[in-house]
Amino acid sequence: MLQFKNIVKSYGAKVVLNDVSLSIDKGATVAIIGGSGSGKTTLLRCANYLAMPDSGEVWLDGEMVGRELRNGKVVNLPERRLRLQRAEMAMVFQQFNLFPHFTALQNIIEGPMAVRGLRRGEAEEIGRALLADVSLSDKADSFPHELSGGQQQRVAIARALAMKPKLLLFDEPTSALDPELVGEVLGVMRGLATAGMTMMVVTHEIAFAEGVADKVVFMDQGVIVEEGSPHDVLRAPKHSRTAKFLERIIKR
Repeated sequence: MLQFKNIVKSYGAKVVLNDVSLSIDKGATVAIIGGSGSGKTTLLRCANYLAMPDSGEVWLDGEMVGRELRNGKVVNLPERRLRLQRAEMAMVFQQFNLFPHFTALQNIIEGPMAVRGLRRGEAEEIGRALLADVSLSDKADSFPHELSGGQQQRVAIARALAMKPKLLLFDEPTSALDPELVGEVLGVMRGLATAGMTMMVVTHEIAFAEGVADKVVFMDQGVIVEEGSPHDVLRAPKHSRTAKFLERIIKR
């Protein structure tokens, strides 16, 4: 479904991603773990070209992302086509990023109408159904400031699903939440994994990674140090860097 091929990304003199390759199968949940500055979020943002790789390729379902071969040369896609590709990889951010002047329902329907061309009535029907799926049917007319952090993040997930994407990208979706609200968001994500949604999840929630992910990837200093099943990476890591990271997390 999603493939990174030899991705390199720098910011100034700092190399953030150094020749990273990774494949995510259709229907799989892949958890990306690692310390701050390890390259996790940058890799996620390279998936939909919110961060443009310096070199390497990203492929989604057999199509190159952000670029195409034209007259024997690889060129950047025009913004309109890139927006359509991004719509196939809906992203859920740390800080929710809801429009503050829109209700929950309006936040959900804006994308399908603007990008997918849905009529308002059809979009509202989908939006209300998604609010029900995340147990927020009674919050359709509420504004973001009237919702808890967990409720806002569930609206953000519903908004992402409204685009009918091929996969979901999660950038530490619980890091901005109070501890008592984390469970309600992870519960929604568990349901999506069970339903077969393809997901790439940057997370510090090791228990979630162990219990839900099909594959866990540990990154450090811009490279993938180790990847494999949750048991292999989290319970029996082969690399000392992985073991030291997990030891620090467990001590917290």
